[in-house]
Amino acid sequence: MMKVNDFLKYEISLSIAYEDYFRLIYDNKYLIEARLGPDRTFIAKKSVYGNSRKKAVQKAVQWFWKDFKGVLGSAHKIMTVDDPHDEVVYDDDFACNDLGNKYLDESTIESLVGDADGELARDENEGSENHPPNSVRRIKRRRKQNLQLTSRLTQSPGGTIYYRMTEMPSGKHTRLKTKTIKLASKSLNKALKEVARRGLDKFEKFEDNAKGKKVSSPKVEQAA
Repeated sequence: MMKVNDFLKYEISLSIAYEDYFRLIYDNKYLIEARLGPDRTFIAKKSVYGNSRKKAVQKAVQWFWKDFKGVLGSAHKIMTVDDPHDEVVYDDDFACNDLGNKYLDESTIESLVGDADGELARDENEGSENHPPNSVRRIKRRRKQNLQLTSRLTQSPGGTIYYRMTEMPSGKHTRLKTKTIKLASKSLNKALKEVARRGLDKFEKFEDNAKGKKVSSPKVEQAA
């Protein structure tokens, strides 16, 4: 039964080998209408509805295994779901393993790989029934830079905040050192409070004083 918010229409395509299709007919309970393609492969179509492509793919996979019960092999080898609403878009947050980006048809893969400008390629791994491959794979690692919140606070792409803490020198003539401390806070305001609460900034003044010292210039003797 279609839900009220499942108003978007998608099309499932099955590419069934000639022998497999007739095995379905002989079984009778797996009969599905299809047209014969040029390479002796039957192409079957079915509509599915969802509130997003991710939901449509989820329904398509469930339908495939419920109706065919493994007779046609793994879904990722013969099934695709189209992208009529242009939801598969490459950006900084694109995830190859997101269900909404799987089971892509040929035209969507070509467009996606082109938009990725060398960062994605077609995933040609065999995969398995329990671990199907993605439609595309990343061939160039994304390098996200840490965000500099203050002169001492940085935030990683995953949201973890670190504080660059000053350490007291072990000897009189030892240079000041710093070490990076991982904080539990996830926002700048809370991080500042955590630094003060844990006393991580208690040696900052020593570093500031060390940096503030001026090197004395040598005296120049005047000629007699």
